[in-house]
Amino acid sequence: MILENETRITCSCATLITETIMSFNFENLLSDIPEKSRRDVPRIVNRLLGQTFLYQDVDADKDDYYIVHRYRAIFAGLLELAGFSLLHDDYHRIFQAVSDFSYCRARYKLDESLMIVVLRKLYEEKIEHLSLANDPVVTIGEVREEYRTITGKERDLGIIQYETLLRRLRTIGLIETIDGRSIDVRDAEARLRLRGSVKLILPIQSVDELDAWVRKYRAGGGESEGDDE
Repeated sequence: MILENETRITCSCATLITETIMSFNFENLLSDIPEKSRRDVPRIVNRLLGQTFLYQDVDADKDDYYIVHRYRAIFAGLLELAGFSLLHDDYHRIFQAVSDFSYCRARYKLDESLMIVVLRKLYEEKIEHLSLANDPVVTIGEVREEYRTITGKERDLGIIQYETLLRRLRTIGLIETIDGRSIDVRDAEARLRLRGSVKLILPIQSVDELDAWVRKYRAGGGESEGDDE
């Protein structure tokens, strides 16, 4: 008799879940969003998943950023259904979509991971010493010197390798060139703006944690070429 009651309860729950799923309506979910903006929701969600970051101060992102900001709870719910979390950096005004699972997380080679650490370290140093309100600016020369300092050598990176590495990080949105110039690692005085997203992609809370990461790398001899998450 107990088993029969449990079976009935299970069947009732299954029926309720099925009815809930069948009653799910995309239009109802987006009813609080004006029709004009509603048509943009699938595109914006795909954009967040594709490029990770959405910036308030980038002209190409601005309109989408404000739609997400205005209807944040709805976008967070849609992303949650797919196993993603919607994060927001209030200071830099950046939205970020982060997978709750490992399947959709980007993996970086050791050189790429080291360069992200370099950018984060330079970001913290510039903010601390210059007390800048906006994103700090560094030169290519400073980036290369910090890379040498962290690795103990330049890891035999060639010009093409270096430019490919920085261009990928620019595509992600961690850096941008000043005045739209192309990246030229031969020009030590060429300037790069470090975006606040470098703090989001490497969520280290203190400089001490950053130094601990570098010490761990050096202790391992820097020989591993495996991918890092």
